[in-house]
Amino acid sequence: MVHMCYRKDWSWFEQQYKQYEDRTKMEKPGKSGDFSLTLKNPANRDTGTYSCTVYDSRSDRFLTKKEVLLNVKAGADSFIIAIDFGSGYSGYAFNVKPRGETQIKRWSKELGLDTPKTPTCILFDEHEEFLKFGYEAKTAFINMRREEAEKHYFFENFKRRILNTDDWRMVIPAANKKLMLILKVFTEVLRFLKDDALKTIRDHPAGGEFAASDFTWVLTVPDVLKDFTKHFMTEAATQAGLVTEETKDRLMLVSESEAALTWCLKLPSDGSITQNHSRDSQDQSPGAADADRSCNDPAGSQEVEPEETSVLLETRRDGKRYLVVDCGAYRSHFTVHEVLEGGALKKLNEAFSIYWGGNDVDIKFKNFLEKIFSDGVWDDYEQIFPNEVQKMMDDFTRLKQVDEDVEISCPGNLVMLAQKKKEIKTFFDSVDGASWDDGVIRISRQKLRSFFDASLQRITEELRAILDKDPSIGDIVLVGALAESQILRQHITDQFGRRHKVLCPPGPQEAILKGAVELGRNPKLVASQKKGPAWFKCFSSDLF
Repeated sequence: MVHMCYRKDWSWFEQQYKQYEDRTKMEKPGKSGDFSLTLKNPANRDTGTYSCTVYDSRSDRFLTKKEVLLNVKAGADSFIIAIDFGSGYSGYAFNVKPRGETQIKRWSKELGLDTPKTPTCILFDEHEEFLKFGYEAKTAFINMRREEAEKHYFFENFKRRILNTDDWRMVIPAANKKLMLILKVFTEVLRFLKDDALKTIRDHPAGGEFAASDFTWVLTVPDVLKDFTKHFMTEAATQAGLVTEETKDRLMLVSESEAALTWCLKLPSDGSITQNHSRDSQDQSPGAADADRSCNDPAGSQEVEPEETSVLLETRRDGKRYLVVDCGAYRSHFTVHEVLEGGALKKLNEAFSIYWGGNDVDIKFKNFLEKIFSDGVWDDYEQIFPNEVQKMMDDFTRLKQVDEDVEISCPGNLVMLAQKKKEIKTFFDSVDGASWDDGVIRISRQKLRSFFDASLQRITEELRAILDKDPSIGDIVLVGALAESQILRQHITDQFGRRHKVLCPPGPQEAILKGAVELGRNPKLVASQKKGPAWFKCFSSDLF
């Protein structure tokens, strides 16, 4: 019940359901005998079918009944959950407080990591039933005995297969080569992230009891996306319970680069976005503010478009071009955008990517450890204690963010295996850039930088080619996990800082998620383009 109005002894009495308290107003019948109900400040959770019934209690009969479908557009007061499904790492952000701050789920505090994303890997049992996702999935699979692992299905680094699929029946191999439908794998990824998000929101101070239907769901996608892939992702989202056949218009697919730039341009001009001028100085870049909503119109429905808020981008940015560099785990993506009059973003080039990212840096580090612990020591260690190797790699994720000498603890089991061969200090005699110090491996700043050399060279080459082709580009914006690294940011500044501002938001790995929430509130921040809009509303249709 939304609002009830009745007359007793020639006086009118009213009751309101708690969810609609102080938001509904009943207009009493005039000469025509009609009632009307006004709903103020409509939000996403108000979407649905409303029945208006006029009942005569004296004669015990219905006088009239009318149904109206209300479909509320997403906007500044909407509830949003954004999911960034990445090649290496995935995560989600949400907003359940009108015009409040976007919240991002933090992962694996119990492992001492506290990261904004978790590895994109998923584990199923031998009956293809979902078990775990992310750090928990990776840890569980690594700790399995070989015969047990052979029965399970473990998938990682499968985003590219999803983007390239063109068949609903396509299967992908697990780590043990067992096959599973790719639609099922992706559906269970989304189902886990949906369920985890709703649980996180329930436990959040600003949360409460919410259902998936209360939210606009935003999925981030690459700038170039095939029509089949859009249908595929929409179907997976529907099967996972993010939306239903009737509410597919509450699902948005938004471009990763536009989401990242939207967030960067929203930041205030108080130093929240940094620009490196040289190795000894930092500066800031300007910023701005807010959001909007969207809907369908079947017969008998009413569209509600809540009040629009201020334009996100400052007008002094009109015509300015930005080169967004998304440095992810496995790939780096390059996209050029222009700010149009009024503040909307327009993509100017077909997004280009290269197979160089944070994972290559990790491989170089791991190869260096193998070089130090020679004579088969590292190979034995990887085989016998794979969970400890993963812990060292997780620790390196934090260490590679700095530009200085670093230390990493050497696990006791690695020391034990090394000592069986020879005195552990002697393993470091034949390598440059590393030394042993009472249970700690010290790696020099120069050696740490060398792990980045190949990735930085390829990223620099692509940047230079794009900038030479379009000299009107003003700023370079760095986002993604590898942009957390001071080494990357400083290198790009040294190479291009004289002609271009090199900008990086705080928490560059979070930029896409936070921008996706903003675009969920206000899709008009991106200009529609005939070849492929930056965001897509997913309407109900027969996909098969």
